[in-house]
Order: sequence, then structure tokens, then C-alpha cells
Amino acid sequence: KCSYTVGHKLHGYTVTSVDEVPEFNLTSVELIHDKTGTKHCHIVKDDSNNSFSVGFATTPRDDTGVAHILEHTALCGSHKYPVRDPFFKMLTRSFSTFMNAFTGPDFTMYPFSTQNEQDFYNLLSVYCDAALFPNLNKLDFLQEGWRLEHTDLEDITSDIVFKGVVFNEMKGYTNNTGYIFGQAILNGLLPSHTYGSCSGGDPLAIPSLSHEQLVNFHRSHYHPSNAIFYTYGNLPLENHLEKIGKVVSCFEPISPNTLVPCEPSWSEPRKITVRGPHDPTVSDNENNLTVAISYKLPELNDRYMNTALSVVTDVLCSGTQSKFYEALIISELGSDFAPGTGLHSYTKDSYFTVGVKGVASNHVDQVLQAIEGVWNEVAENGLDEVQVAAILHQIEISKKHQTTSFGLHLGVGLLGSWLHGAKPAEYLQLNTHIKRFKELESGGNHIKELVREHFIDNQHRLTVTLIPDEEYGKKLGEKEEEILLEKTSQLTEEDKEGLLVQATELQSAQNTVQDMSCLPCIQLGDVPPSPLHYPVDNINVEGVPVQVYTGPTNGLSYFRCLISDCDLADEQESVLPLYSNIMSEVGAGGRSYQDCDLQKMLRTGKFSCSTHTAADKNQIDRFKLGTLLSSYCLNENLPYMYSLWQELLSNPHFQETDRIKALLDADIAGQKDQITASGHQFALTRSRSHISPLGELGEQLGGFKQAKTVQEFHAGDIQKLVSQVAGTHVSHSDRSLFSVALNTTPDKVDENVEALSQLLRGIPDIRSGKDYGIITQDIVAVDSINEFVEISNLGVNFCARSYRAVPASHPDSPTLTLLASLLSSKFLHREIREKGGAYGSGATMNQQAFSFFSYRDPNNVATLSVFDQAIDWATQGSFTDQQLEEAKISIIGKLDAPIAPGSRGVAEFLGGLDLDQRQAFRTGILTASRSAVQQAAGLYLSEDRPHGNVVVGAETETSKFRDLGYCIDTFGQNS
Repeated sequence: KCSYTVGHKLHGYTVTSVDEVPEFNLTSVELIHDKTGTKHCHIVKDDSNNSFSVGFATTPRDDTGVAHILEHTALCGSHKYPVRDPFFKMLTRSFSTFMNAFTGPDFTMYPFSTQNEQDFYNLLSVYCDAALFPNLNKLDFLQEGWRLEHTDLEDITSDIVFKGVVFNEMKGYTNNTGYIFGQAILNGLLPSHTYGSCSGGDPLAIPSLSHEQLVNFHRSHYHPSNAIFYTYGNLPLENHLEKIGKVVSCFEPISPNTLVPCEPSWSEPRKITVRGPHDPTVSDNENNLTVAISYKLPELNDRYMNTALSVVTDVLCSGTQSKFYEALIISELGSDFAPGTGLHSYTKDSYFTVGVKGVASNHVDQVLQAIEGVWNEVAENGLDEVQVAAILHQIEISKKHQTTSFGLHLGVGLLGSWLHGAKPAEYLQLNTHIKRFKELESGGNHIKELVREHFIDNQHRLTVTLIPDEEYGKKLGEKEEEILLEKTSQLTEEDKEGLLVQATELQSAQNTVQDMSCLPCIQLGDVPPSPLHYPVDNINVEGVPVQVYTGPTNGLSYFRCLISDCDLADEQESVLPLYSNIMSEVGAGGRSYQDCDLQKMLRTGKFSCSTHTAADKNQIDRFKLGTLLSSYCLNENLPYMYSLWQELLSNPHFQETDRIKALLDADIAGQKDQITASGHQFALTRSRSHISPLGELGEQLGGFKQAKTVQEFHAGDIQKLVSQVAGTHVSHSDRSLFSVALNTTPDKVDENVEALSQLLRGIPDIRSGKDYGIITQDIVAVDSINEFVEISNLGVNFCARSYRAVPASHPDSPTLTLLASLLSSKFLHREIREKGGAYGSGATMNQQAFSFFSYRDPNNVATLSVFDQAIDWATQGSFTDQQLEEAKISIIGKLDAPIAPGSRGVAEFLGGLDLDQRQAFRTGILTASRSAVQQAAGLYLSEDRPHGNVVVGAETETSKFRDLGYCIDTFGQNS
């Protein structure tokens, strides 16, 4: 129970508001620092995963990325912690469940969460000092922001190029249509102040930012008078304020000029056209436009209006039964909703976007007319009451569904409205706003009035059309070259010598072994000797093994059913991901797909079907392949949830070919952006495919091969896909292939079991008693394979290498996991990110493979060389005992991450280690020696051991890799 009252004084703060929020079982306490005006919100909740963040209003007025680069540079050392990169070093000195920092359109935020009290205050000290007392050294600015550097530091005549972590991070976005489209909307709809700029930075503008400008921006924006602190969880507020208050009291108050004004309303609508990258999976750019209309809406701090408009727009856009889906996608005007469709509630003026992609150039006007038609229809007739009820149900169930990152997400969510003048409690009090909405709509006119005022009569709306351009990447490259030439052409020989000196100084700083004793660190002695364990019961229902976890699921029941796919033919395996997607999206029983969709939203919180693979934990080249059904619901809706599954399993409507074609259209429309956003995952998957049957299956089900399968079905006969999907479903009509996991409250076990029993009785038991679930394939001896995958217009590279390793229960598995952590944090980060300028890198040990990767990397061949150097570094034992201990701390922190009640026991159910194996793995981590790590590196990462090198990059790199003897593949129509 919260004991604070308004006016209460605590460590230089005054309590300004105390609000109970029963819908989330928490209390919000707002305070202000008496001297500096610093705002603080503390959320009192019985949750051991305590969270913290400090945020600042950051309002750049240009595209140099100053706020974003400052976010990075501030974490590179501070007055109290004068070591290079204390942020990344704390990742391995902490039990944190989350650590990061990010820049939004008008804010910068530094959040973390941890379950350990000492760790919380360690991280709080590091974060506060980084934000308010950063060193902001020029060398760190050059590393994180941008710099000119010779390609050969020994040769003054070598080419000079742009480098920098943020520079390359943002180059990675330049090939992402969704990012380009969303940025165009924000800049165009709210252009008069900070939203008219690119807060992340435009790679063409980043090289105009100076170190002095960065320092000045920090001085004017990173001040307690412009700061918002947030704490959450079960630790006492008094301790937080005592520590934070000492820091902020060092400052004198200022009047920060960071308020964002409301955007002046327009007297008439506007239109803009932008160019974007070509999608190689689409042959006709004229029929692949993206078109949307965005509407400026009321200020973010009008919480009721934002809630009401959220309900209205969700009804119009959520699900296949929604009016905009019908008008824009079922009508075949486009393939899927445009990027950013929905309500945006994080800017001073909120806004709503609706549109569609995959539009033919001669259908643009029809799209705009269809959008207008929906508004007119709703203004005339209102919205379907059942559809409104479905959205309100989704809001209700989202309040009950527990996640382990609730406090963290809460802090991120309330920051926007808080920065712009709303009370945090107003953001949290959903029940009050929903109750008001229902009361106002009871007369039948509120929704109609909202639509007329904010959409039909709203002149502040922007129509955006994005046209794909096959030359887009080339043109960007040419512009970058022009800027580079402009800078380098002015360099004297003395300037070039200075660049070499600067690069040498930076490299020297990066290589210097530093004294880390100033940084706090959790000790291995603080590690609990045993892993977390949540007991489950194992029962049998209609011959099906069922795992039951009972606990505080907050009035919800969770159902998971794994159907073994061990006997599928090869062609059925390749279609499994499509089967999973189609099965959960078509109609069933006596319902159309639209009615099914509505019932899922009305009765469940999640209803999905996915392909599941799991490496066997005991033996190499053995694995499980299956289809995973997942859903959860309010306990009062249990009969409905199981009834929906019964309908879908017994009679799915695979004959709905128009629906299946629409699903393929949407899949194709999102392929390019998915790959460019997660290119390292595709590179990793491809590299693993060269070393094991499990890796090959992963590529077939979720890599470039699966993308090609989708392309082929999209271009071919839809009936062939329907036939294979239907055949796969027939093979699932056997409950002897089923295993089930239930997570529920103790009083609802019997009701779940009875409903499950009824569901299973409707499915025949054909192969009862057969040993199923494990697939064994012998590895065919292979040589090391090198491959380059070309993607047009890609501005960066994604590199990966994988080695054949061991199952998770093997005695060497903990040592290899430790090696991956050690290499990631102590070698690859320095060599690939800090020196090379890539946005990310790392090593992983999973799926019976040990892998290296880089992310948004300006380099490729050089990065592959770094992988070699990393192996030498580990084999030679070039790491310290302290570094080894920190790697152990990092892994234990991940092993002990909190698990929400709805997910407890699920990892083991899906093929993970049992309690004894987890104990052995944990002991293996804690007791691994230096020599064991060296031996593992030498044994499993040796030069003569088969491995797969994969580089995903632009077409400009193809000839280089062909000359190096790499196999070449091309992502796109003919890949």
C-alpha cells in the first residue's frame, strides 16, 4: 500500500500527485525536484523486475542526427566512470534484464531493468553519470558519429571513406521502404518544428555535424530541468530519490527551450510524392506504389480524445472484417496496409495514417476515394457494435496479459504524453476513458461526430505516394560520393596526414587495455547456485500428453498445442510456414475468414499458428519439427477459445483461394523490408544451412529459400499451394501427434481439461503408440562453403559464419556458450563495431551451431578476417580472468531472466533442457576454466572444420565475391 500523500517532502522532492490505477494494480506517484524542477514518476507495483529510465526532450532542427549521435556518445565514458564505453561493459557486469538507449522524434531515453537490488543502483549510477556528466570526447564522437578515414592507415594515398556507427546504422535504413515512407509522413504532416527533421540522422547530412555542435546540444538539452526520471517496481522510492537527488542537485535550474508547439492547422490538404527503393520481388514498379493519407489529430495530452480515436481507428483497421481492410485490400486495390497505418500517439499532435501498398499507378485515385468512402459511411451509419466490442475486449485482455517487461514498456509508453504536459496517471487510467467513451456512444452519435470532426472536415491531411525507383540506391550512392568528394577535394597533404594521425589515435584508444575497477560489478558469489524452476504437472487427456502449470495468470488461460511433423514429405516441409500462416487466417466450420477473425478478437487475446523447430538436446543432427498452435483468453471465454480451435482443426476453409492469394500478396509485399531489417538473421540461417540438416531445414523454413518458395507460389498456380496445404492438414488429423501445455489458475484446471478433452475427442487417434517427434538425418560430409547473396540497393552488409557444434546437453555446450559471450563483448564489439563502424556484431551458440555475425556493416571481407582473428584471440587465451568472469555473469543473467506466468514451463515443453540438464549447464558455465575455453575454440572453430561463410550485400559487391570464388545467389524474382 502506498503511503505517500500530496505535498510530502522526500530528499529535495515534493510529491505532486498520488493516483491508484486499479486496472494495472499499481500506484502512480509524481514528484518534482524543488531546486531544478526535475520531474519524477514512480510506479509502485509488486514486481521484482525493477525499471529505471531518464529521458530528455530532444528537439533537433536539422537532419544531422545530433540527438541520435549524442545518445551513442554519452554512453562512451563519463566523469565518474572515465572508461571507454561503460554502457557496453556494464552489459557483462550486470544481471540486467534490459539495457539500452534510444532516440525518438522528440526525446532521448536511457532505460534499464533488473531483478537485483544492488545491480539496480549500480546501473542507476552509471546511467545518471553518463546522461548528465558524459565526457563527450572527440574520438568517441568520431567513432560513434562520423569521420573521414583512409582505407589503409599505412598509406596516405589510399582512398578516404566515411566511417561511423550511426552513419552506417542510418545507411541501413535507406533501403527500407517502411522507414522511408514513415519518415516522409512525419516530416510532411508536422513540418514546422522538430518533426520536420530526421532525428535519427540522414546519412547525407550526418557528415555536416561537428563535435562542437554535439557538445552544445548536450549542454542545452541534457539538464535536470529538461529531464524526466521514471522508476518502477517493488524497491522503495526513498532510496531512488536519495541517489538521484544528489546528482540533480549539482545543477542550477534553467529554462530549457525544448517545448514543441502544436503544428499550425492547414486551410487545405496537401500532397507529396517520394521515391523509394525498388523491390526485386516485383517486376513492375508501376504496379507497386504505396499510397496513404495522414491526418493531424488533437494534442497527445488530450488523453480521452486519443483513447476514443484509438478505439475508432482500431475498429476500422484491425482484422479482415474491418472497413478499411475491405475497402483497400479485399477490393484488390493493394496487397497490404501501408507502413505506419494506424494511430500514432507519441508526437505533440497525434496523427492517424491509413493507406495501402502494391497499388497500380492508375488506381491511386480509387484508393483515395475508397478511404473517403469509408469515412462517409461511418459518419452516416456509425460502426458495427460487435466490432467495437471486439476492440474493447482486446483492450481489456491486454490489461490482464502479464509480460516480464511491463514496467519497461510502461515507462516508454507514458514518456510521450508526459513530455507534452499530460499527467502519467492520465495515460494509465484506461478504465476512466473507456467508461466515458461507452457513455458518450450510448446515444449512437459520438463515433459519427468524431469521424466528421477529425477526418471528414479535417483539412490538415497529407496524401503521400511512394514510387519505387530501380536507381534509388545508385542515386543515393552518387550523392554520398559527391559529399565525400567535396570534403576530400579540399584536403591538403597536411590535412591527410592529420587524418592518419587521428585514425591512429582512435585505434590506439580502442586497443588500450583499460582499468575497469571504477565500474561496479555483480560478483559471481552473488549468483544463486540453482536455476529458476516452476513445477508443472503432467497428465494424460484422451491419450495426449498434457503439461499443466498453475499460478497467478491474472484470470487468463494459455493453450499451446504442438503437432509433430516428423513424417511429412519434403514438399510438405517446405510449405509448412505457409500452411501455418494460412491455417490461422482462413475461415472454419460455418464461419467465413472474416467472421473467424472477428470471433478471435472478441473471445481471445492471441490466436496463432506457427512452424516450430527445436534441436534435439541430446544428440547431434536430431531435431523436432512441428506446428505450434497458441492462444490465450479470459477464463470466462474458455469454451469459445476451444470451440474456435475445434472448428479450425476439423474444417478449415482451404477453398478460400481469394483469401490465400491475399495472404501471399501481403507476404511478398513485406519480404524486402523484413530481410533488410533483419539481414543478419538471414545470413546466419543461410550459413547454418551449409553445415547440418537442421541448418538446412532452418533455411528451408525461414531463410532465403522460404522467401523463394513464397515467390514461386505467388507467381504460380494457387491450386498447387492449396493442394499441398490441404495435404499437410490431413497429416495433422491425428491426435497421437499432439502434445499440449496449459497455463492457468488453479481453479480453472478442470474446466480447461474438460474443454480440451472435448476438442481432442473430435480428432482421430490413428498412430497411437508410435514413437514420434524426433527426426534424425545423417550429415553428409561437406567442405567449407562461401556464398554471397545479392540484394539490390542494399547500402550495408550482413556477414555470418557458422561451425558445426554440439547439442545443448553436451558437456562442451556451456563452454561454447561462454566462448560466444566472451567473443561478442570482448573482441567482436571492439573490432567490428568500434573500429569497423558496423552497427552490431556478435557470436552465438544455438541450433547445434557456433556462429559469428555482423549487422549493418560497411565491410565484408575485412569482417570475415575479424572472425579469423577472433578465433586466434580465444585459442591463444588473450582474454583476462576478469573478462571470463564477466562473460559468466552475462550468461547467468540471461538464464535467470524472469518468466511470465503464462509462459512458465513452455521452454521445456518445446524441447528445452529439463531441470537436471539446466543445473548441469549452469554448473558448466560457473566452473568453466580458461583452458577449457581455449580448448573449445581450438577444437570447434579450427580452420579445417567445415563451416559456412555468407555475406548479404549489394549488387556492387557481386563481382568482387565472384572473383574470390564465392557462390552467388540473388534475392528477387529469379533468385
